[in-house]
Amino acid sequence: MSKRIIAVILALTMAFTILIPAFASDENISEEIYAQETEQTDASVAKMYLCSDIDLFPFVGHCWIYVENLSDSPITVGLYEVPVGQGVSVGSFSFSVMDGWGIYYNLEGWRENRDNTVKRARSVSTMLDAAELEKLTDSLTNYPNYWGPVANCSTFAFSIWNSITGDFYFSLLIPAIAHLELIIGGAKKGELEMYYPTEDQVMRQKGMGSGAHLEPVNGITLR
Repeated sequence: MSKRIIAVILALTMAFTILIPAFASDENISEEIYAQETEQTDASVAKMYLCSDIDLFPFVGHCWIYVENLSDSPITVGLYEVPVGQGVSVGSFSFSVMDGWGIYYNLEGWRENRDNTVKRARSVSTMLDAAELEKLTDSLTNYPNYWGPVANCSTFAFSIWNSITGDFYFSLLIPAIAHLELIIGGAKKGELEMYYPTEDQVMRQKGMGSGAHLEPVNGITLR
């Protein structure tokens, strides 16, 4: 066997010997990352979406929050108890409701499913653990329960999202700009699926803070 062949064999052997610990190290790192991701997923009790839908460009549209229960028991979102396997939408409304301006629960879920427009909505999402879910409930309960030109649906949805995630979506926006901001933030169509609530699950929030409670909406708001 020539010296050149022997040298090549020795070089390959040394390289293989060096690479084995490297591969083992990479494998260990991968296992650690997987374990961390699994632990994070196991700790998640809900999934929160920030959603936007444009009806008539550029001024007619809506932004809202949707929260899906991922746990094996009911969870509380704001003032609403979400059963296992269901979700709840929360948004701020004005002219399109007949029960008074302010915060509503499940109205987007009702209307978007009824009109078969869920798939055209754009959304971004994040997982929530128990502590984040509790923070979300506090944010929703204590948010000012009114609607105004500079405190509109976008202000509500973006403010709630920012308070939980630490993001900074600018909220004093007309729907088209809010929609564009979500697109820039990575929002995609077709990723949102909302539970279709029954009529008695659509509620209006009255008051705020310790005095806040939910009341059923009338039939006109649901039409």
